[in-house]
Amino acid sequence: MTVRKEKYAAKAMGVFRQFGLHLSIDEIADKAGVTKKTLYNHFESKEGLLKFCMQTFINDLEKKIAIMYSEDVNAIDGFKSGIYGMGEVFHSISPVFFNDLRMMFPEISGIQHKAGFGSFLEGMKKNLEKGKEEKLYRQDIDVELISRFFITSVVSFFISSVLTRSEYSARDYFASIINYHLHAVVTPKGKRLLDAEKSITKYSDKQ
Repeated sequence: MTVRKEKYAAKAMGVFRQFGLHLSIDEIADKAGVTKKTLYNHFESKEGLLKFCMQTFINDLEKKIAIMYSEDVNAIDGFKSGIYGMGEVFHSISPVFFNDLRMMFPEISGIQHKAGFGSFLEGMKKNLEKGKEEKLYRQDIDVELISRFFITSVVSFFISSVLTRSEYSARDYFASIINYHLHAVVTPKGKRLLDAEKSITKYSDKQ
């Protein structure tokens, strides 16, 4: 049942991203290629369907964030992987879906924003602490302040200039903030690691 529910939610989310949230449950079912009865067998209402879709979105986001403090990678690589992963998730949200969510379902939008922001904040804190332990980040950084500043600026700018106005591509935007943030917090040891990875990337690009 859960697998099927996730499958139908994914189809519905594709419809939401393309057409927004003004569609009726009949229209959603038609565009998703399923029957209305099928949707009602798994979701009690259009709002229930949307809540499930948004929870799936948050779950995907949390999976991307978790790499930031994974023991499998160092803090620098974890940070880059986590931010790029978040960028991919955020990029999947279309402006029409985002605007409709805020206007038509402010309560759901607020809850999911709070959940996503909280997960991002914890991921940032853990990444900074991990980097300090690995001597890749400076010992004098204020973990709480930097985490909150980074997240607030990243999310606000993404919404205002990337998602809604498309002034920058999501990929280029997140690449820029990764570079900016890491060069502000790394130690000489961390800087050498960044420079070594940059050299490898340039070499690979030439092949």
